Amino acid sequence: MRPIHARAILALTIFAAGCGGRFPLPTQAPAVRVVPTDKSYAMLATWTGLDGVTDVLITRGTGTQLFMLFNHGGSGGPSVARGEVKLFPFTAPNPIGSPFFDPLATLFNPVAIASAQNKLFVLDRGDSCMAKYDPSRGTCEASTLHDTLRTSIILDYSSTWRVREYPLVGGETLSTFTDTTFANVVGVAADDQGNVYVSGTAVVLDTLQTDQRIRTRKFVSRIYRYSRGPKYPGVGDLYMPGTLSWHRDTTWVVLDGTGSSSILDPAQMNWTPLNGGAIFVADRGNNKAKLIGTSAPNLGYVKVDGSETPTGTNFSAPQSATVDESGYLYIVDRGNRRVLRYDYAGNYIQDVNVENNAQGQPLLDPVAVGVDDSLAYVADHGRGQVIRYQRRK
Repeated sequence: MRPIHARAILALTIFAAGCGGRFPLPTQAPAVRVVPTDKSYAMLATWTGLDGVTDVLITRGTGTQLFMLFNHGGSGGPSVARGEVKLFPFTAPNPIGSPFFDPLATLFNPVAIASAQNKLFVLDRGDSCMAKYDPSRGTCEASTLHDTLRTSIILDYSSTWRVREYPLVGGETLSTFTDTTFANVVGVAADDQGNVYVSGTAVVLDTLQTDQRIRTRKFVSRIYRYSRGPKYPGVGDLYMPGTLSWHRDTTWVVLDGTGSSSILDPAQMNWTPLNGGAIFVADRGNNKAKLIGTSAPNLGYVKVDGSETPTGTNFSAPQSATVDESGYLYIVDRGNRRVLRYDYAGNYIQDVNVENNAQGQPLLDPVAVGVDDSLAYVADHGRGQVIRYQRRK
């Protein structure tokens, strides 16, 4: 046995007496990081090489999983996939089992993902050129006035925007749907009752009040809800060609406007079961984020605009809004390059991106955030990175 020096014994005796008892020395737990108790977010890791990252999702419930959506842009026809969904472990930037979902289902222009009831939903804007491709002329472009009128007609609905449903464990497409009343789609959400929500710009017919015979097309902001199965037995939705698996639920809709339950140019969104169910949406056109109830129409719970933050800076083109299982709200304020956290009543709590990435750089172009009760994964599309944060205790 090695001898113990008297100086070491004296030092340990004084140390223990001054602290009231035995405790682990730093050398006994070398991997433990001392974390301040200010409850701010610490930057844990910067995952690089994730070019095209567009959305991030942490699924709700037990056995949560981390998914990322990628959109690489470009063109190439129906046989060339330009995007994919990948499953990641929570601690490493190495995708699991890629491609995770149906490799035969081409994602033309995927923009958002959502999850509920052990399903994953991918919102794909589609390929407008392929949808209007005229085989007789070999092009989707117009060269004459007659061509201009003709190329406004959809010839291939399989290439238009659509929601694709997959099993959460991976595999083939379970169902898809589109809606010809939507001109542009941006966000998708799903609830525990099996409904899917889509945000974007829709086309409606506006009747002239002075002459009911005159109707014109009008572009409006909308969030629509879609329910499973046909609305009437054996009858498909007129505006949803190619499916009997879904129909648009006309009993609930979010209209355009500036109020607490209306939107203008809505972006990405997330559903929460709290308060009987609600959609938290980035209201891009109004530079706000809103929590809107889904148990009944016109239920506006919360409206925030960024002025509650220490700097008092209003949102600038907020891109993404999500909710964790404890009910905290998160907004990706894209124009101001920040990610903010609020409580369920809309009270500002803190900034998430208080620390720069591993290279000492601030966010360049944040577009999405995936959260649970302590972790936040921020997608920085501008740098092709995902920054992993953890809230301090």
